[in-house]
Amino acid sequence: MKNHFLLLLTCLLTSFSSQAQQLFFEVSSGYNLTAYDLLKYNEAEGYVPIRARLAGGLEHVQVGIEYEENITHPTFQFTDPVSNSLTADEFVNSYYGAFIRANISSLPAYRFGLVLSGGMGRYNTTFNNYDLPDEKPLAAPIVYEPMLGFNGRVGISAPIYTFLHWEIGYQFNYVKREAMPLLGLEEYDALFHSFQIGLSMNLVFGNVAKKCRRVISSGGGKRGW
Repeated sequence: MKNHFLLLLTCLLTSFSSQAQQLFFEVSSGYNLTAYDLLKYNEAEGYVPIRARLAGGLEHVQVGIEYEENITHPTFQFTDPVSNSLTADEFVNSYYGAFIRANISSLPAYRFGLVLSGGMGRYNTTFNNYDLPDEKPLAAPIVYEPMLGFNGRVGISAPIYTFLHWEIGYQFNYVKREAMPLLGLEEYDALFHSFQIGLSMNLVFGNVAKKCRRVISSGGGKRGW
């Protein structure tokens, strides 16, 4: 069911983007911080992701697809009170999905703007358990069933040179991890915060390109809102 939903959503996005008058591409990284709703993992752990976004649509609103995976991984360390041995639980995550993005600006492709976006897609997780400091696996990796999750983002887009922009923002992510009782894994909400910085290109076509040329040629292309 989830696969069929994502396929339908991708087809709709492709159809919408094919009529696009503005094309948006972004590559970003930043810092993610866990906020897992489980006592065992209640301490926030940071890690570094890398992501790419591609969208198309109207001048102020685009829809598209995105992919994210981790460069480093959230890792929780534990000390056995009897043997004093040190072990670690590691989560290897990736995500792909769709999003809708709005840029509140008088000329989004060339000026500063407030960016709001929301997305949904599949969060993939592999659980690793190993000892420290040798990082010797204590069990075979456990692959969670991919889960449908959601995210919301607020940020700013600031021009560097013509259609090249800085993208800086904060994103909140929600996904539930199902329990695996036979493997000793509980169900919980695997929430996490994401502080993002990246570079984007904003290419314009058709009527939007004509509007941009008119504004720039009339002297209204200065940086600003």
